[in-house]
Amino acid sequence: MALWGDEKENSTKQEVCYKKITGAQLLVRFLESKGVSQLYGIPGAAVLPVYDAVLDGEKIKSYNVRHEQTAIFMADGYYRATGKMGFCACTSGPGATNFLTGLYCAYADSIPLFAVTGQVPRGLIGKDAFQEAPIVEMARPVTKGAYLIQDVRDLPGILQEAWAKATTGRKGPILLDFPLDVQKSEIEIDLDAWLKEEVPEEKAPEASDQEIENVLTLLKNARMPILLVGGGVKLARASKELFDLAELLRIPVVSSLMGKDSFPNDHPLYAGMIGTICHTPLGNKTLLDSDLVINLGGRFADRTTGDLASFTGSRKFIHVNIDPKELNRQVKTDLAIHADLKFFLQKLCARLRQTASSQLAYPWDIEILGLEKKKYSRQTDFDTSPMKPQRAIAELRNYLKRDAIVTHDCGISQILSSQLFEAYEPGTYLITGRAGNMGWGLGAAMAAKLAYPDRQCVNLVGDGSLGMSLADLATAAKHNIAVVIYLLNNSLLGLIRQQQNMYYNKRWISTDLHYNNNEANHYRGIDFVATAKGMGLGAELVQDPNEIGNALERAFLAQRPYLIELTIDPTAMCSVSGDGTLDGIIENI
Repeated sequence: MALWGDEKENSTKQEVCYKKITGAQLLVRFLESKGVSQLYGIPGAAVLPVYDAVLDGEKIKSYNVRHEQTAIFMADGYYRATGKMGFCACTSGPGATNFLTGLYCAYADSIPLFAVTGQVPRGLIGKDAFQEAPIVEMARPVTKGAYLIQDVRDLPGILQEAWAKATTGRKGPILLDFPLDVQKSEIEIDLDAWLKEEVPEEKAPEASDQEIENVLTLLKNARMPILLVGGGVKLARASKELFDLAELLRIPVVSSLMGKDSFPNDHPLYAGMIGTICHTPLGNKTLLDSDLVINLGGRFADRTTGDLASFTGSRKFIHVNIDPKELNRQVKTDLAIHADLKFFLQKLCARLRQTASSQLAYPWDIEILGLEKKKYSRQTDFDTSPMKPQRAIAELRNYLKRDAIVTHDCGISQILSSQLFEAYEPGTYLITGRAGNMGWGLGAAMAAKLAYPDRQCVNLVGDGSLGMSLADLATAAKHNIAVVIYLLNNSLLGLIRQQQNMYYNKRWISTDLHYNNNEANHYRGIDFVATAKGMGLGAELVQDPNEIGNALERAFLAQRPYLIELTIDPTAMCSVSGDGTLDGIIENI
């Protein structure tokens, strides 16, 4: 099949199918054909042909934001909530460089998205033109693929290759840097035939029969095996298969931070999270009591394992991951399996169903596990003033529906949430893992709400992080994206203040955010309620934890974006490891 008009065909019928289309139009038609329905970004001169093509196509709705970083956070959050590709676009130079943090964030957690940046015309590249930046070179280390499109005739192949890269193997973000003149250039192509063209996809790696037998052998020889759930379970859309495996084996499930919502946190087999920071007491205890750990889609990240000698001990490890580079990278395993998790879990479950249950009986007492979960649970029922963040988080969980989506930024609010907040369904607990971005959660919450308008969507955030996304409250108001911003305001960079208290002899520098606000007549610094109202949101201040439920009721009934500011005890701290081991946790309140 010919693609371009200068390749002559004998069939008149085939020639009729050819049409001229610009590079920008080709990009948009391609994304439309893949089911992309939303664009997040800020138009600028160097990317206007793409925006014009979106307007012409009528299948993709454009949402303009107040900062490019929020646009790419929305594209990221959209995928985490839905499993569908997010699309963002911005202009060249400073617009493009504002995408870099978002690309890094998505790359760190294996999140696919399409980020399109305008670029100066080809003749000006390398000549220090106005708003020219070498964004491809900057972005290459933090993308699955970064392309400078120098010829419109290359675009069909680039788009197909980029989509395949983003969505197969270990997924990741794509950057398309699109010079202005190439966006406007025309290509003659049989568009319908090209869009229907089947592109060979990379075959997902599968566990061999022998590897499945090796897993079974290790399970038969184990006394106290556990399942460790990483973020790869969600990425593989394998939560059902994980549930089936846990029910078949009847062994405890623990999770990393990224795997938290892959398994119902109120299930009798769920023991909790493991780690030196984001953890639960029973999660760590269960890991330390085990003699075989089956890591499903995790990385053995440093904040999950802590001190490796203490973490590994004499226990054995099975590690299953889509990325072979992760195998034996942090922890030397007894069995490393390069496989797609969904296929692996299906195959292992099928094999286990052929095995007599008496061959895989373990001394874990699930009833006792449930009792221990209550015994080791942390206190949340504080009735102090100012309120403890633990109480605020517990009240939020008590009010929300099971399928509510809660997004987080990095900081003490996120850590306390990971330790206290239960997640029940996949894609409902959205968080950045390796990058640990502040300012991420608002964009992610807005994208989740756009995807699921009938579900509760909340950004649980601290005042330090909200300061980094504050301008985009206006985005929520403009587009009437009815998210609830649940603000825990301690007027501090709380996590860093805690480190100053614990490790720097309370030598405080630059971690306080409060100041005397003469206009608002308080010492909390920013008047978040007045700011939100000024942008068009509903907003209120809550200082009594007993009023949180009523405030949430008002927020969700408003059917518009709404900010609830809670004044939080600035002395409150989260529980962390004091010596870098899982059993060295210092319990703080």
